[in-house]
Amino acid sequence: MIWITLSILFAVLLVLLILFLFAIRPNKPRAEMKKYLFPVRYAHRGLHDEEKAENSLSAYRAAVERGFGIEFDVRLSKDGELVVFHDDDLKRLCGVDKNVVDLTKEELQRLHLSGTDDVIPTLQEVLSLVDGKVPLLVEIKDMPRHGEVAEKTVEALKAYRGDFIVESFNPLYIAKVKKLMPEVCRGVLSMNFSHEKNFKAFFPALQLLLLNFRAKPDFIAYEASGWKSFSLNACRKLFHTASLCWVPRSQQEEQDAYRHGFDAVIFENYIPEE
Repeated sequence: MIWITLSILFAVLLVLLILFLFAIRPNKPRAEMKKYLFPVRYAHRGLHDEEKAENSLSAYRAAVERGFGIEFDVRLSKDGELVVFHDDDLKRLCGVDKNVVDLTKEELQRLHLSGTDDVIPTLQEVLSLVDGKVPLLVEIKDMPRHGEVAEKTVEALKAYRGDFIVESFNPLYIAKVKKLMPEVCRGVLSMNFSHEKNFKAFFPALQLLLLNFRAKPDFIAYEASGWKSFSLNACRKLFHTASLCWVPRSQQEEQDAYRHGFDAVIFENYIPEE
């Protein structure tokens, strides 16, 4: 009797393993992804400091001058325009107790970032500034009831002639990118979501990369402390998927990221060594 029970248990575990591997299976490795990995390093929200606000044209200009790739965030304004801003709300960077989506592009561009002369840029302004000089890592922010942000971002990027890759915490956005712009390398962002209220209901699937079968990512961008993630390492070792680390904040943390198997870094608050 015990052998029958063990056989059933083994069969169930085998089926679960097969389903898990199917769910996390990413895209097949593509040669074009290699040019977006080390020695490329991505400045997180631009090369910002006390004088240059994050996600500002000044921070992007500084990154271009130093030859660093640039990671930045795209979301929609009230009137459906693509603007570059990380947070859902404007309080931290602009001192305004409203959400980005509550203001039009014109209203947003009257606000100054972190007390500097810079204002919130549009996606088109960022693309015009960079103009293919360095690779871009474009994060599409998850916006409830505003799924068109992925479609509009793709449409804007189609006209851009520089090198870029696209990522999002929302695998369904990346699935849209796959459908609308299959030639572009795409990735999913992940982390430990257990303390993130916006993702609490969905964090097990997102954290375990269980929607990879829909998104078919070419890379995984994972938080630095998550390097032991079983799903991340399964993608790396079984499917040879590229991985990016966010966000090392020192040269030592960058070296740790490479030691932990990451292929590139999205850095902040220091200048990486040549």
